[in-house]
Amino acid sequence: MPSSTFLNLAPEKQEKLLSAAVREFTERPYNEASINRIVREAGIPRGSFYMYFRDKEDLFHYLMEESINEMLMVFEEVLRSQGGDIFAALPAMYDHLRSRRSADRGLGGMGMLSAIVERNGGLQKSCLIDFLDTQAVLAQLAAAVNPDLLDIWEASDLERIVRTVLTVALPLIYDAVHTETAESREELSKTLEILRRGMGAKPAAGHR
Repeated sequence: MPSSTFLNLAPEKQEKLLSAAVREFTERPYNEASINRIVREAGIPRGSFYMYFRDKEDLFHYLMEESINEMLMVFEEVLRSQGGDIFAALPAMYDHLRSRRSADRGLGGMGMLSAIVERNGGLQKSCLIDFLDTQAVLAQLAAAVNPDLLDIWEASDLERIVRTVLTVALPLIYDAVHTETAESREELSKTLEILRRGMGAKPAAGHR
């Protein structure tokens, strides 16, 4: 995470450094990215960089976390636009990401995450989850889900359902920013349909 020194910088100075970092990480794999090029483009001394971030990894993690948090904000908007139907929102989000793969790759652009993932073939699906505060995400998204559309038996079921659906769906949505596989959209829809209808045999009438 950035230091308080960085957070206290004027917004335009923060943006200058972060924009230089985005350019570096979207144009080169992580292991080839250079702090020297970042600070040169940002126009700051190398020593100043270490007053803001511990190292290259710290900066990279911050950019990824900010990018993923922004994507989650978009997903929350999509979820609300779908009336809180998480099963409808996930395919809609998938389509949104596919349509934005070549979008603005600058700081805050939806194409930034796509570009970084493309440059880093070793950046696995599970690694993206590591950048999230899982409990905060669950609470945020659960608040946007319409519980009337789900088979909830007790209050804690809502969070469990959201967690289960995201755990299954996120690796498939990852394909939207990592591959060109057209079949992944159909796979996502079929998987969500199984989750929606349930995987257990239906009980006899009058029993639950």
